[in-house]
Amino acid sequence: MNRRSLIYILSIIILLILSSCATDKPITTIKKNAADYRKLAQQHFNMGDVQNAILYFQKSLSENQKVANFSGIAEDYNNIARCYLSIRQIENAKKLAQEAFTINKKFEFKSGLGDSFILFGLIELKEKNFDKSEEYYQRALNYYKIDKNKKGISTAYGNLGSLYIKTGQYNKAISAIEVSIDIQKKIKDHIGLATSYNNLGFLYSLKGDDKKTINYYNMALKEDQYVENSLGISSDLSNIASFYKKKGNFKEALFYYKRVLEVNKSLSLTYREISDLKNIIDILQILGKEDEIKIYKKALKELLYAVSLKSQEDSSK
Repeated sequence: MNRRSLIYILSIIILLILSSCATDKPITTIKKNAADYRKLAQQHFNMGDVQNAILYFQKSLSENQKVANFSGIAEDYNNIARCYLSIRQIENAKKLAQEAFTINKKFEFKSGLGDSFILFGLIELKEKNFDKSEEYYQRALNYYKIDKNKKGISTAYGNLGSLYIKTGQYNKAISAIEVSIDIQKKIKDHIGLATSYNNLGFLYSLKGDDKKTINYYNMALKEDQYVENSLGISSDLSNIASFYKKKGNFKEALFYYKRVLEVNKSLSLTYREISDLKNIIDILQILGKEDEIKIYKKALKELLYAVSLKSQEDSSK
């Protein structure tokens, strides 16, 4: 082979390599864009901003559709369905969950199938079909185990724990949640840990173990604060406030209800603000703080009026 032929062949090889890189780079960029949108969506979901969460999950879906990234498409469908489920648009959630399942089944995405069955389980739980919900959670667990997906396994056990709480199977609930916590600690799943600790706090409140109850509620708060999960922080503070109110420690309860009110105001969670204000007024009446009662009653009246106006506007559209 002469020098000219060798140079020609090398040039062709280099062009092929460059062509391949040029093709791969846009795909990589698009997948990264999708991942970034998904991260933004999750942040909005954690703040209770479901509408913007849906918007960014849809942007992620659009990016994944450009490059036929089927595992990403299925994940986005599941995430959007989860958002719809959180605002009780169950029929929309069902449609998207089925779309995700169809893709996951066709391509035999094991963890994807796990995600689908978790979502099916959540939908059945909303409709109080507890046996069906448990069946789906168990199927999800099996797929996650096949795929050695630790996050998925912990999610399945956590959901089983929550289900067992609802059905009064408290010992089974504790066992499932403890398995979930063991995995969540290893993979540093702070939001998952917060949920598990809250569930344990609730379980021990039923058992009348005050020390464990408040310890777990405080542990949940620390986990959510660590990752700035505002919606979780709202729930944690509310759990702590409710605990102190039930125990008759009204000064502590008032402190935490005021803190949770601040969080819910920042998140524009009106229905939670109304509940907080009612609790604060109730406690202030017990404590005999008349001046403060006037302030919070006025705030509640204004908030209820704003809600009423919005309701009228929505109904007239």
